[in-house]
Amino acid sequence: MPMRVGIDYRPALVNREGIGRYARELVRALVEHAFDQHLGLFGYTLAAARFSREELGLARSRAELVRLRFPSRWLPGLLRRLGKGVDDLVGGCEVFHHTQYARLPVRRAVEVATIFDCAYLLDADYVDPSTAERMARGARELVAHARRILVPSEYVGAEAVLHFGAWPNRVSVVELGCDHIARALPPEGFQKRDPPYVLSVSRVDNRKNHVRMLQAFECLVREGFPHRWIVAGPPGHGCEHFERALERSSARERVEWRRQVPERELPRLYGEADLLLFASLHEGFGLPPLEAMVAGTAVLTSSVSSLPEVCGDAAFFVEPTDVERIFEGARRLLAEPDLRAEFVQRGRARARRFTWKQTAKHTLLAYRNATEPEADDAPKLRRSL
Repeated sequence: MPMRVGIDYRPALVNREGIGRYARELVRALVEHAFDQHLGLFGYTLAAARFSREELGLARSRAELVRLRFPSRWLPGLLRRLGKGVDDLVGGCEVFHHTQYARLPVRRAVEVATIFDCAYLLDADYVDPSTAERMARGARELVAHARRILVPSEYVGAEAVLHFGAWPNRVSVVELGCDHIARALPPEGFQKRDPPYVLSVSRVDNRKNHVRMLQAFECLVREGFPHRWIVAGPPGHGCEHFERALERSSARERVEWRRQVPERELPRLYGEADLLLFASLHEGFGLPPLEAMVAGTAVLTSSVSSLPEVCGDAAFFVEPTDVERIFEGARRLLAEPDLRAEFVQRGRARARRFTWKQTAKHTLLAYRNATEPEADDAPKLRRSL
């Protein structure tokens, strides 16, 4: 008989970025696999839901969404006082899947957790110190309790083993999908804009490297390129550095920072751009490059962390700390149509490999593996290296 699975669905309801996308599309794909009748979706959060059941793909689904407007921070204490677990709140389940760095108490179910990246462990001012400490503490707790750790790339798998002492035989690489963009593309695709633009999609924070990308864009403007730069993403940790640089920039009139972009507008933004500029300093996976590839846009991205693993030969790679390299790469892709067309073709082929149905298939396999007894002689990592 199929197992019943509980999923922490709170990010799907309120988060518009990667973690929310992951929870929404994973469940949507599980529904497509006809697994919906076995799903209990935990949605207790005080925040108002930003998506309708139709937008979530649950309108005609048998998945049970368990939702009360209740402060998330009160949940652990309340469950302890009641002697209950989050698995009880979803009607009982054999497996409970944690999708964010805040483990909820589980009473009986086998636990599975997703670790998206370990950027908060790096001494690089990517998040504020209190947030970094909270995320690291949450990730360690997840690794300590979970029978299976899901990671989006081999790069993050190695990080989880090295930083958290995760047992390698408990780590499953489950890549993310990008075909949600394809659902919103017209059959003929989008026409490139005139005047043209370069696009960046991500939260504006220190990790995403917007200040250096701005400096590279200024070089493009001085070279006579007619492009604008559209920056799509909300402000994050350290965004004031970009704001100050933009105020002083000689190209500030050509930069448009869209702090709130609805999901339905992203496919058009990608499809009409000449180039995706994504010189991030650290990524656990990196969805925007693949999303741009689906939409038929060439990608310039970083040669570090997970991005070469994810993008393969379908992106133009640069050293993200070298402004000159970012500029030269962008200049070549914008000035050489044949080169840009080659990367568009490679990108479309590459992106077809990453579907949410595949993500769901491998996630279901990880759930099954989590419930199986471990061999006594399975290799175990005794402590973090």
